[in-house]
Amino acid sequence: MQHIWRRFFIIFLIYFSVFAFINEAEALPSYDQVKSLDVYFFDVGHGDSTLLVSDDKKTAMLIDGGRPDKGEVIVKTLKQAGIEKLEWVVATHPDLDHIGGLIDVLDELEVENVLDSGRTHTTNTYKEYIKTIKEQNINFFVAEEGENLQTSLADVKILNGYSDSKVQNESSIVLHVTYKGDSLLLTGDATVETEKDMMSDYSVEADVLKVAHHGSATSSNDSFIQAVHPQIAILPFDKKNEFGHPNAEVVKRLRRSGASLYSTHQSGPVYIALTGVGLHTFNSVWKGNGELYPKAIPKIKPSSPNKGELESLIFINGATVKELQQLPDIGPMVASFIVEYRTKHGSFKKAEDLLKVNGIGRATLEKIRPHIIA
Repeated sequence: MQHIWRRFFIIFLIYFSVFAFINEAEALPSYDQVKSLDVYFFDVGHGDSTLLVSDDKKTAMLIDGGRPDKGEVIVKTLKQAGIEKLEWVVATHPDLDHIGGLIDVLDELEVENVLDSGRTHTTNTYKEYIKTIKEQNINFFVAEEGENLQTSLADVKILNGYSDSKVQNESSIVLHVTYKGDSLLLTGDATVETEKDMMSDYSVEADVLKVAHHGSATSSNDSFIQAVHPQIAILPFDKKNEFGHPNAEVVKRLRRSGASLYSTHQSGPVYIALTGVGLHTFNSVWKGNGELYPKAIPKIKPSSPNKGELESLIFINGATVKELQQLPDIGPMVASFIVEYRTKHGSFKKAEDLLKVNGIGRATLEKIRPHIIA
């Protein structure tokens, strides 16, 4: 009997050391057998927050931050783990459950760069997010589809960015991460329309899939799941949500694909180590079935057609914010940055001067070059 109790006590200590909350912060487990890229899907309730960090904790990237009330816990978690600096913070899109907690992160930690979708929002949370970036003088970039993110963490490719669609989630930043042959696909709240576009342009195959939009029926089309063919699928959700997440059909599709499912609802933070010699996790597989509502995938309105030839050239030294948005890949935020830069620094003398504007990279410049005059 004493032997049984002793074994139980040891198992309890191991479990507690891995998942215990200290001062409301999550202890971050690690895999010490080989060098790895450590990935943590934080439990932020019904929201998203994912941390990528080198196993020496020297380089880190945070993708989304959950709702505003989760920011303090994320900050404590990172500091407890010895992470005082973030090379990148990625805001996949401006919904409350993705950018809310980032405000505390941007305010209290050293952040080098912010990668943003370029979509704006009318909420006070979004305004505070933008205000904090400006106050902290953080480098700000708008995601450019097809570009590689400059980081020593892993190979990170942007598969989706700003979209003209009226469906905001179609602008979710999607990142494909490759480390020593292992791969991870982070999908934000991407929709089935986004999935179709990505499959037509890129290989989406990945060992680990962060399931889009908490397992919503608006995402995770069967053909997309088959194309990704994940070994592991992560469902970040809170059981007490009114949206019917995760959808039962989506859960069935994921299991049919052969994926093992893990959820923040069951496990709290989910930890995956990408090692190049196999994936590793301490967590238990989620056995849930998902929700029956909504019963069918709602029809998504098609995206706005790509901007073709404009009726006339846009004069970048005189165009308004609204007029600048006629240009390819120029959303409200970047358009306002162009006007702000022009007001502060004077007229653009040549098209290349636009590269000095936050959110405009070489790929975007080449798209808009035929449509502008300085």
